[in-house]
Amino acid sequence: MRAHNYKTVGEFEPQESVLLIWPLVQYATASKEYDIEAVTISIISHLLDHVAIIVSCYDEAAKERAMQELKNHTIDCEKISFMVFPSDFIYPRDFGAEILINEKGERAVVDFNFDSYGIFPNNHPISKKMEEFDRVHAKFIDIEGLIFTRLTSEGGDREFNGNGILITIEDTEVTKRNKGWTKEQVEDEFKRIFNLDKVIWLPYATYDDEDMHAGPIPDENGAFLAYRSASANGHIDEMCRFVGRDTILLAHITTEEALQSPIHALNKERLDLAYTILQKETDQNGNPFNIIQMPVPEPIYITVKEGDNIYENYHFPYDLLHGKLKDGSPFPQERMKVLPALSYCNFLITNNLVIAQKYYREGMPYIIKEKDETALTILKNIFPDRKVIAIDSIALNLCGGGIHCHTRNVPKVNPK
Repeated sequence: MRAHNYKTVGEFEPQESVLLIWPLVQYATASKEYDIEAVTISIISHLLDHVAIIVSCYDEAAKERAMQELKNHTIDCEKISFMVFPSDFIYPRDFGAEILINEKGERAVVDFNFDSYGIFPNNHPISKKMEEFDRVHAKFIDIEGLIFTRLTSEGGDREFNGNGILITIEDTEVTKRNKGWTKEQVEDEFKRIFNLDKVIWLPYATYDDEDMHAGPIPDENGAFLAYRSASANGHIDEMCRFVGRDTILLAHITTEEALQSPIHALNKERLDLAYTILQKETDQNGNPFNIIQMPVPEPIYITVKEGDNIYENYHFPYDLLHGKLKDGSPFPQERMKVLPALSYCNFLITNNLVIAQKYYREGMPYIIKEKDETALTILKNIFPDRKVIAIDSIALNLCGGGIHCHTRNVPKVNPK
């Protein structure tokens, strides 16, 4: 028997609003080359004519700054709603309101637990504060229904087809976030919360989306002298997305690419395994999924130094980890070479619009531009009835996520 009659809605279905969090820091590095605020403003400017926008700001001072910056870019703040919440993270996809709808058009929010992506425990002050965000978001949009769970889970690791199926990462949901729960218990709880018919488990996230403090990763020469700039610690939306009820977009790496890049080689094994699993899976009617392959961006390494926002955030849990990364190696000192969370799968789908990520800047290898164009063409073919645009997102990616992570959509009731 169903615990309730609410169900999830696919992201490709009509939406009422999209929420973003205004970044506390404008630049990812002191060089001012990577402007996080500019990415946020670009997303907002593209969303304006398509969906209601909510911007969450840390406090009233941040709200005033956000409004002034938006006005400076000729964006009418009267068209935007502003919410105040002291968020330590800029990725509401993960802790914003996950809204379900029933046949009567009533809506409810799922109240998840939160552990700061595995950085801090559930009872840490930062985790406890951020755990409140989903309820505050829901109240802001006048949603009072509540589905309670003590499952720890982030929205970036949940992909729904809107018809009873969830795709998620087993290593993340079971091993990392919910120690003490069995896979069966986590699956049963997902089915109860979301009224699901099936949970499709992919074993692992991409290698570069693992725990940012796990240890060094290969640089462009194959030496383990680089680090993840930040990460969500294992999210599905970096590699696999539902783009329709029966269609899945999955990141893909060729054999040639794997031979040329150590990061590609490590990711290929995981993505090939995911493809093998999805090929054998079926939808709620027993039909196979249509799987579309998406390229993976070329690795772009960036050197950050002490004083840079990315460097300081990486070292924030230094004392908690006793000065050692989780593989026992020391924290990098003074400067570090980092790999941002690059992905062509971390796009936002909203009403008549898709906002994707691109990376090419003048002076970069031309293959980066070629991949940007290929990824954009794939999305345009998937969404022929929507405007599909790509924006430079590398500043946002340096913070560990992307455009999908930076936004949280709320479904529309009884769309016409």
